[in-house]
Amino acid sequence: MSKKNRMIFGVVTAEANSIEQREIIRGIVNKAQEFDIDIAVISNIYNPGSSEDGMILCENQIYELILSPDLDGIILISESFVNRELQQRIRDYLKQRDIPMLVIGSVLPELEIPGIQNINTSDMNDMEDITNHLIENHGFRDIALLTGSRDLSASALRIEGYRKSLEKHGIPFDDNKVYYGDFWMNSGKALALQYINGALPFPEALICANDYMAYGVIDALTDYNIAIPETMAVIGYEYIRKRHLHTPILTTYQRNREETGRSAVQILYRKIVFGIHEEFIPPKGTLIHGDSCPCGSRIEQFNQELHAARVKADYDFWNLFGQMEQRLTECRNIDAFVSIAGSFHWQIRNVHNIYLCLLDNWYNASSAQLNDSLSCRSIMPWQDSKPFTIDKYLFSEIFEKNHAAAVYYFNPLFFSNRLFGYIVLQYGTPDTYDDIFRNWLKAISNGLEFLRIKNDIRYLTQCQNLSESRDSLTGFYNESGMEKHYYAALSGSENAFVQLSMLKTCLFGDELDTVVSKTAAISEMADAVKQFCGTDGICARISEDIFICMTHKPEATDAMLTDKLQAFVMQHPTYLRTYGTDSFVCCTVSCSKDTAYSDAIALCRNQTDALAAEIAQRRNQLNYDIMLQIRNAIYADPKTPHDTEDVCQQYSYSPGYLRALYKKSFVVSFYKDCIHQKITKAKYLLCTTNLNITQIAKQCGYDDSKYFLRQFLSATGITPHQYRLKMA
Repeated sequence: MSKKNRMIFGVVTAEANSIEQREIIRGIVNKAQEFDIDIAVISNIYNPGSSEDGMILCENQIYELILSPDLDGIILISESFVNRELQQRIRDYLKQRDIPMLVIGSVLPELEIPGIQNINTSDMNDMEDITNHLIENHGFRDIALLTGSRDLSASALRIEGYRKSLEKHGIPFDDNKVYYGDFWMNSGKALALQYINGALPFPEALICANDYMAYGVIDALTDYNIAIPETMAVIGYEYIRKRHLHTPILTTYQRNREETGRSAVQILYRKIVFGIHEEFIPPKGTLIHGDSCPCGSRIEQFNQELHAARVKADYDFWNLFGQMEQRLTECRNIDAFVSIAGSFHWQIRNVHNIYLCLLDNWYNASSAQLNDSLSCRSIMPWQDSKPFTIDKYLFSEIFEKNHAAAVYYFNPLFFSNRLFGYIVLQYGTPDTYDDIFRNWLKAISNGLEFLRIKNDIRYLTQCQNLSESRDSLTGFYNESGMEKHYYAALSGSENAFVQLSMLKTCLFGDELDTVVSKTAAISEMADAVKQFCGTDGICARISEDIFICMTHKPEATDAMLTDKLQAFVMQHPTYLRTYGTDSFVCCTVSCSKDTAYSDAIALCRNQTDALAAEIAQRRNQLNYDIMLQIRNAIYADPKTPHDTEDVCQQYSYSPGYLRALYKKSFVVSFYKDCIHQKITKAKYLLCTTNLNITQIAKQCGYDDSKYFLRQFLSATGITPHQYRLKMA
């Protein structure tokens, strides 16, 4: 049950420690505290632009928190997202929410959602202000502009502001004085070298459309002993707080992001509380004086920057030589881990509280299907560190522990492609963390991985005697060990029987079988089989890709057990993403005292080989690979409704043709398979959790639990309650 003392706004951003996001968030929090609103900032850490680094992309699972029912409104900082796939994923999450939303920043096509208000500072107005300053305060008339690439709307807007100022002052606009760069230092340096070698005449002043390009210009001019601003004045834009690293001190312009953040909260609040649509007027920015134009720097302002730089340098030094990471690797249990992490809380400046929230099965090396329950606890030495359990989507229980409105930063905890949970930073004032926190969080993640590995090794050492009867990788019985247990189980009464369930994995995956991917696949399937067998079953790995589970469930038919095993495998998305939903087959056979072990195994092999042959034949069909991509996506996300119309937008098929191809590929219609993946998820949850039917329905994408009951009964012939009694 959700516990809320106050309204909660979610702020969805990427790399929240960057200066642009920090300024916006500071304004958001400041205004939210006036209205007694809690803020939940949901952000990744590394924010990779490429989708190729799967290890880092794991961090983006944090954005599932967008689906939290605790959120009353959402503010999206659009320009922080640089990965197109992530942009589309964020948009898909937002489209599932029926709450007021607002976007801060430029409109990005991948993040565009009709009907959502977009606000931003004005590049055009800011650039006009900068040009006005050069003309009105210094009398310059020969002014050039270095903007970004031609295809960016921001570049065009900054040119337009520059043009407006020139024309207002009777100065002709000259296309030849507008240069295009890439918003990075190298393009500033390249332009400066053209001035230096005489290819271009020096103007009186050069406006750079961001600070990085301005630094490239002044660094190059300084290297050649060219006086600034005497030869040419240089002005930047954005104010990225790195002026102390370059000479002369740059004159730049600060966009009023903080006021934009304040406006975002007010607009959203008035829309929720009063139903009022409030117009937004872009706030005016501020000139930051420096020595690269005739203004001269303001010593008080620059001293503040130097002080901030010195403080950061001190914390960088303490982090570099601190012992937290080493001490965390020595921990033998989570209590010791929390104690040590808490003793280094000071490395995160001004933080009020830190919550460590770990998924219940974070430590399971082979668990790809992480549940939605988290164990949270404060790590601060003076706070109550007693663990409490929350649903990962219902995080307001953390908020209700604080009597006043605050800001909470939710950041992912992960190692490689394994998600552990998330860390929550609480600030009581309009404050944000900086990039030093990334190092602290990296040490926490590495420490958790060490702790997980140590416990995993301890478990394997205890349960895995490396004898002739054990498989060395999984700790399961091997062929010899399973055969002994098979005959032992049937040595009782004349009516004794067992059920052997066989799982054959990694079909058709020879091209993927690197040591890493194959080992990970085996570990994940071992996890699936272990869950399926439960505490009463016997697990075995009888060959490289074949697992066996021996159970005794008189109330379940062979078909029901086969279906259950399939459902458990389908809840391991990392395996499915690597090998696909068609990469495994399974079966179950009942065996009596008269059935020799070799005959039982041969019967299982015959059935699984026949099933694998059927799949292999279908894989030769035209467009099968595309249909498999679609099916993999469906089974990876049971909560999201899937429709042929939506799928057809991504592929050049008509809905009718797509449905025909899909049924030919998988011998089931697209519509029925979409239902099947939801029911499959439900079966798994019924067997492995104590969630009630309404909660299970919700996790499977059903808002109406009665509708879920009808579909489950239609698909299985029994109710969810009856299924749980028979199969759990």
